Amino acid sequence: MEYLDPLQIETLQQFITITSWPENDIEGAIQMLSVCQWNVELALTRYFDEGPLRPNPNGPPPRPPTPPPIIAPRLPTPTPRTIAPRPSFLTSAITSIILFPLSVVSKLAHSAYYIFAMLFPFLPRLTGLYPANMGAARSQRRSINPRDTAARFIRDFEEEVGQSDVLTFFEGGYTQALDQAKRELRFLIVLLQSDEHDDTTKFNKEVLANPDVAKFLKEHNIILWGGNVRESEAYQVANALSCTRYPFLGVIAHTPASTSHPAAMSIHARLQGYMPASSLIASLNTAISRHEPILARIRAERSEQEAARAIRAAQDSAYEASLAADRERERVREEQERIERDRVAKQERIEQEKRDLVARKEAYKKWRAAQIRSQMVELVGAQPPGVKVARISIRLTSGERIVTRFQADKQSIEDVYGFVECYDLLHPPAESLTPHLLAESTASAAASEVSAAKKPENYTHTYKFNLVSPMPRFVLPVDSNKLICDEKTLWPNGNLIVEEVEEYNDDGEVEH
Repeated sequence: MEYLDPLQIETLQQFITITSWPENDIEGAIQMLSVCQWNVELALTRYFDEGPLRPNPNGPPPRPPTPPPIIAPRLPTPTPRTIAPRPSFLTSAITSIILFPLSVVSKLAHSAYYIFAMLFPFLPRLTGLYPANMGAARSQRRSINPRDTAARFIRDFEEEVGQSDVLTFFEGGYTQALDQAKRELRFLIVLLQSDEHDDTTKFNKEVLANPDVAKFLKEHNIILWGGNVRESEAYQVANALSCTRYPFLGVIAHTPASTSHPAAMSIHARLQGYMPASSLIASLNTAISRHEPILARIRAERSEQEAARAIRAAQDSAYEASLAADRERERVREEQERIERDRVAKQERIEQEKRDLVARKEAYKKWRAAQIRSQMVELVGAQPPGVKVARISIRLTSGERIVTRFQADKQSIEDVYGFVECYDLLHPPAESLTPHLLAESTASAAASEVSAAKKPENYTHTYKFNLVSPMPRFVLPVDSNKLICDEKTLWPNGNLIVEEVEEYNDDGEVEH
C-alpha cells in the first residue's frame, strides 16, 4: 500500500468497510478499485453484481491507474471485402435441434438458482455466483437518486405506522450518512427491512414507533439511516453488513487506527429479527456505552486541536491587528509630520515673502525719495521764474502738520502721495532747510543720489493711506498722469489730511 496516495487509501478503506472485505486479501480490493478507475460507487456495484475478481496469484500487484497516452488516430487501411458463405437450411435446422435441449436445461437451472438466491440471500456470497436477472432487477432502480430513495422509505414508514415525525431519518444515501458520522464522530444506526418478512410491520408499529426509542436516539445524537432491501443501495448495504435476518439494525462508529488496521468506520453491533423496544434499547445502550469512551477521547482530541487552531488563529489575528494598528499609527505620525513640515515651510515662505516685500518697499521708497528730492531741490530758496509752484499743507496721521511746495506744472498727484510715503526719508522738509543745509542739497548731490538709487523689479507699490481734502471732503485719487495744477483743490494752495486705509488678512484681522 506504500505506492497509494492518501485519496486512494481513503477510498480503499471505505470500500473495505462497506463490503467487509477480508483483511488478508487487501491486494484483491486494490485490484477491484483499479479496474473501476478508483470509483468507489462503480466498484461497489460491480462487487455486488458480479462478486470479487479472481486475481492472478503469480502476477505483480496492481498499480494506480495512469492516464492513457494520447495517440493520433490512424486511418484504417482498406481491405478487400469478403462475404462469408451462408450456411444451408439443413445445417441450421440440425444445429437448432441439437442445442435446444441444452438451452432448456440452462434456463431451468438459472431459474432454480434465482429462486434459491431469493430464499437464501447469503447463497450468492458463499458461492460467488450472482444471477444475471437479479443484477438486472437491481439495475432498474440503480439510477434513482439516493435522496429520493431515502424520502420514499421515510414516506412508506410513516404511512405504515400511521404518524409522521416518529423518527428522524437521515435524508440521503448510505455513503453520505457514513461520511457524516465519520466527520462528526457520531453513531450511525443502519435499519434494513424487507417487505417479505412478517415481522416488519409489527416491528415498525410496536418498536420503532415507541417514544422511548425515539427519545434514546435523540439523547445520544444518533444518525439513523433506513432502507428497504428491494432497493439497490439497501441490498448492497445488507450484503456488506452480512445481514441474514430482518429487520436488521447495525451500530456503526469510527474506530481509531491501531498497529493492525487503519482508522475506519466499523460495525459494533448487529441486531437481527424482532425484539421488544426495551430489549432493543438495552442492546443499543450496551453497544454505545462500550464504544462511547473511545469516541469521547477522539472528540476531546479534536476539540483540543480545534482549540489550538482557534488560539493560533486568534493570535495571528491579534498580531495582524497589532501590526495594522502600528502601521496606522506610523502613517498618522508621518502624516502629521508632513503636515507640520508643510505648515512650517509655508510659514517660512510667507515670512520670506513679507521680508522680500518689505525690502522691495524700502528700496522703492529710497528710489522714490531720491526722485522727489531731485524735483524739489529746485524749489529751495526763492521761487524760480517761470515755474508754477503749489503750496500744500499736509496733516500727517501723527498730528504733525507740514507745509511744502511742489512744481505744479511738472509734478503729478502721485508725487504728492510719494512725498507723504517717503516723508521719513525726506525729513526735514525742503522749506525748512537752513542755509548751511541748503549748501549740501545741491543739484549735483541730488543727481548722484538718483543715480545711486534703483527701482526694484516686479514690484507695484500700493499706498495704504488716502489724501483727503476736508472742505468739501474729497479723496484725491492716485493718478500719475494728472498734474497738480490741474487739480483745483491743490492749485495754487491746498490743504490735505492723511487717512490710513485698513486692510484685512485671511483671518479677518486688520493688517498694520
